[in-house]
Amino acid sequence: MNAQPKTLMTQPNPPPVPVMTMPRELDRAWPEWARRSNPIVRRQLGIYWKLMPPDFWLLGRYVGYQLILLVLSIALPFLLTVFMPAATVSLVVLPVAFVLHVQSLFRIGSMTSMSVLDEVRNDSLDLLRLCPRPLHHIMYSKAAAGVWRNVENISMVMFAAALTTLPLLVILFDNWVGTNEQPVLSRIAISAALVISVVRIPLECALMAAFGVLVGTTVRLRGAAIMTTALLGVGYIAAINLIRIPPWPTEIRLLVELVPPLVLPLLLIPLCFWLAVRQIEHGK
Repeated sequence: MNAQPKTLMTQPNPPPVPVMTMPRELDRAWPEWARRSNPIVRRQLGIYWKLMPPDFWLLGRYVGYQLILLVLSIALPFLLTVFMPAATVSLVVLPVAFVLHVQSLFRIGSMTSMSVLDEVRNDSLDLLRLCPRPLHHIMYSKAAAGVWRNVENISMVMFAAALTTLPLLVILFDNWVGTNEQPVLSRIAISAALVISVVRIPLECALMAAFGVLVGTTVRLRGAAIMTTALLGVGYIAAINLIRIPPWPTEIRLLVELVPPLVLPLLLIPLCFWLAVRQIEHGK
């Protein structure tokens, strides 16, 4: 009996397994060093790159509606009473938002300082410097990664400040300036304070990341780095709030309330990065 020739059963190639990869371009509105698609940021984020950034458009709309009401209240003072029922909500939400903000600041500072410290201790920072990027952009990316890891908490704090701060601001500036005695000045001050109360949140997060970068390039012990970064953050928060305690005259009171939370981070952030880059380039 002749053996039947065996036929090779050729199986079609299985379909390729889909692999989840990060899109090449994320966060196009941001500078290249701050995007999640940046290789340095992506390397530090790892699996945590799928984060929801703040909806700045929606946030701006909420703030803009309140600013419009403040402008209309100059001619119609009774509109200020629209905000007053929300004062009790503010007393409940804002303390929780403050605790969440402080927690986010601590995590940003500790993560960033640990990231930079590990690069220095493992001698891998020199490898990063081989990338076709300036050294200060590398430091920016390390700080941006620390902020990205906590961006969802930051977003919640920003929306809490945008939606619940105004009633307390009306009460405070009514005591300091007088909403009836100086309607225009008080509305301008309240509007500026409302915008600053939202803007200062990402600024303080960026400042803590800058503190972490600076400490990571100067301190060689992990525990000391975390403690030093936390102390710098506590010192900044204490300085911002202690200058508000004295009974300042009206003009100085407005400057104390509005200028330091906006100006100090803008001065300290570039200073910290400049010192960090200088420390890396010249060494100890």
